[in-house]
Amino acid sequence: MKKWGLLAVPVVALALLGACGNDDDHDDHGGNSNGTNTTKSEQKSTTGNQSSNDLNGKKLSLSFQDVIKQFEDKYANAAITSVELEEDSGRIIYSVEGMDDQNEYKLKLDAESKEVLEDQKEAVDNEDKQELDQEKLDLKGLISESDAMKKAVAEVDGPVSSIELDRSYQDTVYDVSVETGSDDSEVRINAKTGKVLSVDPH
Repeated sequence: MKKWGLLAVPVVALALLGACGNDDDHDDHGGNSNGTNTTKSEQKSTTGNQSSNDLNGKKLSLSFQDVIKQFEDKYANAAITSVELEEDSGRIIYSVEGMDDQNEYKLKLDAESKEVLEDQKEAVDNEDKQELDQEKLDLKGLISESDAMKKAVAEVDGPVSSIELDRSYQDTVYDVSVETGSDDSEVRINAKTGKVLSVDPH
């Protein structure tokens, strides 16, 4: 009993010193701790600002199908090679590109006001014509861009900064860019089956 009693005194003393030391640590580093908290708050605030530009779940006046139809109505003989939605200088913009035997076309529209921002064509050469078969998109039976974005953020958490309908080998795919801190991750999704094909950090 005496031995336990003797041992208990230094143990209690050490515990008290340890507690004081911890309090001192809090006092000494209180500023830094608050600074860290402030930084985290700022990071959350920044993330909040980024998410305000999040395309996932945003209600827009135009959908991918709308801009595809508008392009096809204007350029009936052209095959579409890409459709992209992204935020640019405070505006959310669709860019549609396509090609026929004579010209390459590019149409840009404001996704909210529906305003045509750019409408241009350029003559194609023989090399461009040869690449058309490899680049034109199969637009039948696609899942929606909304579903593609939901699948992407299920893989990588973060706001969606852009989504593009593109071609990868024989497949029509959605390439979804998701902001993850200072970098973006690109999630590639089969545009017909909805299968996630790859997740690549940039």
